[in-house]
Amino acid sequence: MQLIDEAGQLTPQGREAYSLGIEPRLASMLVRAKSQGPSMLQTAIAAAALVEEPERNMLDLQYSLHRLSIGKHSNGRRVLTRAKQLANKLKVSFSLEKVEESELGLALSLAYPDRIAQRRSAGASHSAFRLANGHGAELSNEQTLSDEAYVVAFDLMRTGRDASQVFRAVKVDIDELAECFPDAFYDQEHVDWDENRGSLVAQQRLTLGKLVIKTRDLPAPDGEKMTQALLNFIRRKGLSVLEWKESDNEYLERVRCAIEWLPNESWPSMDDQSLLDDLEAWLTPYMNGIKSVKQLAKLSVKEALEARLGWPLNQEINTWLPTHYRVPTGSNKRIRYQVGHEPLLSVRMQEMYGEQSSPEIAQGTKKVVLELLSPAQRPLQLTRDLASFWAGSYKEVQKEMKGRYPKHVWPDDPANHVATTKTKRQLDK
Repeated sequence: MQLIDEAGQLTPQGREAYSLGIEPRLASMLVRAKSQGPSMLQTAIAAAALVEEPERNMLDLQYSLHRLSIGKHSNGRRVLTRAKQLANKLKVSFSLEKVEESELGLALSLAYPDRIAQRRSAGASHSAFRLANGHGAELSNEQTLSDEAYVVAFDLMRTGRDASQVFRAVKVDIDELAECFPDAFYDQEHVDWDENRGSLVAQQRLTLGKLVIKTRDLPAPDGEKMTQALLNFIRRKGLSVLEWKESDNEYLERVRCAIEWLPNESWPSMDDQSLLDDLEAWLTPYMNGIKSVKQLAKLSVKEALEARLGWPLNQEINTWLPTHYRVPTGSNKRIRYQVGHEPLLSVRMQEMYGEQSSPEIAQGTKKVVLELLSPAQRPLQLTRDLASFWAGSYKEVQKEMKGRYPKHVWPDDPANHVATTKTKRQLDK
């Protein structure tokens, strides 16, 4: 049942949910429960009222419902009044006797499908759960629900990057949930690389969001499935499992710098997450014949990335962000690229004599930072304004270097001197 259509407009059920004037999740639950029959609707009305009128320090909503049925609920009068109000809006009458405690989790699953939680492990003080949205959640082992296989954690608070503390929840029978609401579950074939076995594993999986509910082993799949398994392995472990050569890393850094410095060009996304999300598109064509994790070392990562960049960008980037710069002596010096930093070129100062200004790249938007070195290849000066350096602080460098390296040329006018890699004696020959 859809509350919003493809055009973003409310459906008839959506308009009914909106008319209830309550929190959207609970409104959706009530409208959906209405189509499931009188018992589910009565339970959903009770669930909504209990959520809106909670008992203090009461985690288990089913226990709150039980206390309501025996007249022990601390907010019992308000809960019943609210339930009757909601029933009136739905044009039905409410009867607590018609509420099924066993259906409470099913009803709340309609409101919080993303917070259906699967128990994963138990620690010294907490049990760890995983939510259908992929996030983690924790229940204290002192809580009655901590050993349940599945709960609906409808009230929680994020406590860390991938963890939340559950304050209110209710147990749910996952088999009954699958029987009542089969559209929430997906049956799909999954292939992955098992590191412990060192082989491919193929399974038929029943999933709910990011939860794996049931699995069944399948026969060994074909080569296409093998490729998919390896892609799943890479996606799970990260791009570092590929065999990254220095040239591969340098290329990716250069492309990422180009994306940062020239944002108006039509670059594909090249951040790690985008590359992982789109592995099938850019890496699959280069995986022919690769049948194991060990063989991933045969992949040419740079070729695959170049193909992802595509023509004409993979040609133009060599002009916009060249790998090397020809200095006045004719030597080609490598430009170092690093995301978040300026482009850097290391070169002996004598090789830059005669250069009037700092080199420019990225369509003239970036000046290359020059790391000017001594004859012994030790850093002397960092500058992105070579002309200012020649005319200014070079004098201090010249004074010091004449004493330290007397065999080398230290002209008074470096901007107009001939660049050289030679000593004075070699030049005089």
